[in-house]
Amino acid sequence: RRARGLRTSKSIMSGWSTIESDPGVFTTLSYDMGIRGTQVEEIVTMDEMEFQNLAPVYGLIFLFKWTQEMASMHKTSALCVENPNIYFAKQVINNACGTQALLNIMMNAEGISVGKELEDFRSFTSDFPADIKGEAMSNSEMMRTVHNSFARPEQFEMDERGATKSDDVYHFTAYMPKDGKLWELDGLQEAPILLGDLVEGQEWWQQVKGIIQERIEKYSASEIRFNLLAVCRNKKEWAQREMTRLSTNRELICAALMSHGEDVEEDSEMADDEAVECDAAPIDLSGKSVDDLKAALAGCKFEMSDCRQVVAEEKERSDRYRVENARRKHNFIPFIINLLRALAAKGKLEPLVEAATERVAAKAKKESAK
Repeated sequence: RRARGLRTSKSIMSGWSTIESDPGVFTTLSYDMGIRGTQVEEIVTMDEMEFQNLAPVYGLIFLFKWTQEMASMHKTSALCVENPNIYFAKQVINNACGTQALLNIMMNAEGISVGKELEDFRSFTSDFPADIKGEAMSNSEMMRTVHNSFARPEQFEMDERGATKSDDVYHFTAYMPKDGKLWELDGLQEAPILLGDLVEGQEWWQQVKGIIQERIEKYSASEIRFNLLAVCRNKKEWAQREMTRLSTNRELICAALMSHGEDVEEDSEMADDEAVECDAAPIDLSGKSVDDLKAALAGCKFEMSDCRQVVAEEKERSDRYRVENARRKHNFIPFIINLLRALAAKGKLEPLVEAATERVAAKAKKESAK
């Protein structure tokens, strides 16, 4: 799912590389920009339970194949509305659409810490027109450097060119709720697209599912190259805050039980890397009986076990992302060249090339016969 970013007619500079539509890339990219409290997950089935397990979901990033025909249809039907409460940056540079879709969500979502540098950038550019916001993003050394850190290394410099009809071109767009309405933030449009009012009693993603499915159905049945990412709460940080809350509540419950003359079994203390600040109100134990206190203590232990499991799973996921991102960034070309030289020196390269050529010819013949 490596997306060739869409070149716009207003490209102002080169220097933004293509990046993959991958949750590990977008999670680490947002963290490296200073954003805290979020992670990015891939949506596979769009089932209700899949979204519920990620709640709260701040926004969705949709990757799709861009065609001139689809773009014209979408622009004709889109209701672009200027909204001063929405931070919206227009895309003015090639390959930046993924990062801009992510930032358009992060700059508008409530309850997210974007860090000092992005906060200063948002304050400085908030009154700019959408295209100037896009230019400011494109000229941001920090944003470009972080974005390009996830590009696969290229051994050879290629001449810059626009996409042709034979190229597969992909584009990222974002969906999110804001001020009681559902919006699409597409950097190729002049303004945010108003999709309608949020339905009371219904989660916003339930509304956007149908919109995305309808958009997918406009393509031919053979087109399956779509990808949907959710920007959601950071599971590890949430679980660690819950553990802090539960640990405090456990101490209060144990103290209350001991005041009733009950023996309390000591529980394992939280590790230093598990403890984080939590401003949740402590449990109210007024009027609780001994049986009530014992039940509350058992509940705390059960929830603590669940949170520890979440933290362990997320640590494993972070380690996996670290390895995958290191492999993305590593330049394997010198290794490949040396391997080819070694094969050639042993006389094994030419037979392999001939065999590969025959396989390609056979596959092309089979395809043409369909």
